Parts: sequence; structure tokens; C-alpha cells
Amino acid sequence: MVYLYLKDMKTLGDKLKALRTTKKWSQEDIAHELEISLPAYSKIERGITDISLGRLTQIAKLFNLTVIELLSYGEKTASSTVQKQLETKDKEIMALQKRIIELLDKKKK
Repeated sequence: MVYLYLKDMKTLGDKLKALRTTKKWSQEDIAHELEISLPAYSKIERGITDISLGRLTQIAKLFNLTVIELLSYGEKTASSTVQKQLETKDKEIMALQKRIIELLDKKKK
């Protein structure tokens, strides 16, 4: 079983329930949208079943969130700071990849 405990000890299920209740959706509403049974969704929200990355992505999209936003929902840390750091690192990686390609092209000539 996968239990995702974050900084303030909220489980993923707690976060899903909080999101669901703010939208005034029932577990049945979400289960229907995810095309799974009510008991299957209930087990996800209660944290007693495994959840795949694909299912996590599907749930995040349902709430118009990214997976990172979903996992950090309700956290005191600023997810935007983490997102900015990820974007910066991604740009650095892309620049390094471009440089490697340039060097490989030079070597071929």
C-alpha cells in the first residue's frame, strides 16, 4: 500500500477529501469521473490501496491541478517556489543538452 505522508502528516487521502469537499463533490461523483467503482475510490481516499502515477495524474487533472500541486495541497511550503526551482533546473538541463549536441556536431566535422 502507498501512503504519502507529507510535511504536516496529511495523507494523500486527506488532501483528496479536502479537495473533494471544497468542490462539494461526493465520492461517487469522483469515482464516476475516474470510471472506477465507488469502493475503489473510497479505498484511495482512505489510503488503503495502491495508487499509480497514471491514476494520480488523472485525479490531479480532475481538480485542474498538477501532480505536484495535488501532492502539496494544503502544505505550508510554497509550491510555487518548488515549481520555480524545477523550471530553473529544467532550463539548465536543456542548455547542457544543447551544448552536448553542439560539441558532438563539431566532433563529427
